[in-house]
This record gives sequence, structure tokens and C-alpha cells, in this order.
Amino acid sequence: MSNSNAMHSRTNPKLLGFALILAAILAFPACWVTSINPLYEEWSVDQPHEDPDLVFDQGLIGSWSKAEDKCVTLLAIEAKDQVYDLQATDQGEGCAEADKPTHTQARLVKLDNHYFFDISPINDDVCDMCRAVHNIFLVKMDKTTLSLTPIDSDWLKKSIAAKTPNLATLSGDTDTITASSKDLKAFCRKFADDARVFGPEMAETFIRTH
Repeated sequence: MSNSNAMHSRTNPKLLGFALILAAILAFPACWVTSINPLYEEWSVDQPHEDPDLVFDQGLIGSWSKAEDKCVTLLAIEAKDQVYDLQATDQGEGCAEADKPTHTQARLVKLDNHYFFDISPINDDVCDMCRAVHNIFLVKMDKTTLSLTPIDSDWLKKSIAAKTPNLATLSGDTDTITASSKDLKAFCRKFADDARVFGPEMAETFIRTH
């Protein structure tokens, strides 16, 4: 996986992408797909109102946990002005960086019948001249479980090489999507039910603790 100089934060942009988002919570073996643009359309002259696909679900707020290999990840989700605040901490002898908290923000996007998290660094972690990276997760939730599934990096790389789908990425780095928010939405709508793209084996499931 190549790194791009097109995005910079106060730390490595990949770390401020997927790794910083949930640290060891989602320790996927593959590379991480990030997007320069969010999954929602931001306020602008052409978009003077809030994106209608942005939604809010009170049910996400609370405490969640995931246990694996003697490492327990605690995920606390709060919200302010319909923006979710995510704070995660790993505890246990099996954790790579135990007791080192991470702090990110997220917005919930509903596309047709599917929900997605757009997770990005909190504003204080992005320098004035920098652009935050975004990570997209398919979200499935009920009263007791929360499942987050990322875009499969290997599938995306092979599909971009075959020119299907038509999704813009950095040259030589298919893990960095440069497509517009509109095109990214179209992609998620089209492939939300495709197990090759949002594969069940990539999903990480958390249990509600409070």
C-alpha cells in the first residue's frame, strides 16, 4: 500500500484514517481504504442546506465492547449537534497499546435502506491547511450489537484495475479514493449488499455494555 503526499495531518494521514479511528478495535489484515471527500455533501454555494442523507440514531449512543485475544476494546459513543464522538480504549495483556485512548468523530449517512458511518479525525487533529481523511463503514445495529464493515481493499484494487467500478482513486494508490461525495454515495448504494465489497468476514462486532 502506498502513501500519498496529497493528504497530511499532524500525524501520518493513514493513522488519522482507519488506525486512529478505532486503533486496535478494527485490526483488519488488509490495507485501509480512505477517502479524501466525505460520504455526505458539505455546505457550499451549490449545497446551501444540510445533506438530506445525513441522519441521526440515538441508539448508537452508549458503551460498547469487543474482546479478542486477551484484549478488550471499550468504545464510548456520545453525540453533540448530531455529530457522534467516538472514544476507544484497549485494555488487557493482549493489546498492542493498552490504555492508550483514541478520539474521532463520525456522521451517520442513510443511503436507501443502508446506514454508513463516515469517520474522520476530530477538528483539532487536522491542521489549518490540511484536509481530513474519511473512512467509510457499513453499519448494522440492533439493541445489543454494533457491526462495522469497511470497504475491502483487495476487491477495490482488482476492480479499479479492471475499470469496474468507475471510482476515482489516486494514481498508484487505490486505497485512497478521490471521487466526489456524490460518486462515493453512488458506489455505496450500488455495492452495499455485495459481500465482495463489504464482506462479512471483514466486519467487527461490538456488544452493548451500557
